[in-house]
Amino acid sequence: MRRKAGWWRSSRRPNFGGGAVWPLAQLRAIGETAKAHGLATHMDGARLLNACVASGTTAREQAAAYDSVWIDFTKGLGAFAGAALAGSADFISRAWRIKQQCGGALRQSGYIAAAALYALDHHVERLAEDHALARHIGGRLDALGIVDHVLPVESNIVIFDLSTQAPGAGEVVERLLSQGIRVGAFGPRTIRAGHPSGCRPAGGR
Repeated sequence: MRRKAGWWRSSRRPNFGGGAVWPLAQLRAIGETAKAHGLATHMDGARLLNACVASGTTAREQAAAYDSVWIDFTKGLGAFAGAALAGSADFISRAWRIKQQCGGALRQSGYIAAAALYALDHHVERLAEDHALARHIGGRLDALGIVDHVLPVESNIVIFDLSTQAPGAGEVVERLLSQGIRVGAFGPRTIRAGHPSGCRPAGGR
């Protein structure tokens, strides 16, 4: 993969898009257009398997039009560490060399690989449960008077805007944190909640 013109990076589920999943045809069209203009293409697959489960497609189909792709085993899959990079043999060889030059070697890496393999074997199908929980949370938030708008929930990210009658996002984040609930402020009145892996509603609340 030695295209000098530049490169194009595609993220499967951008944070500010509320976890929206790109249609497969559009994803392929972007990759093919980039290649037609001499660009190397890379897919940021941090939550690639969330997109696969939500759309009913495979990782192979999602990444078919891209030169390289990486996957994170921590986020939705729940491993404590680990990621993998895929591409052509030449690309991986050069990436490995750069990793070593930057001090990226880890000799006792078997325990990380074991956690990643367990996540792939046991946690992929469970992502559908996370998505259902996120939709449940989004629906409950949408019914609150202090919430002005909730972005459509397609996977495991929920983004909502607070009304002008509500406290600011920073204050709400602090109040929730005091109750053991971690969310993030994405603006003065915008809050993001995500990665509810393994959590379940308590008593339907």
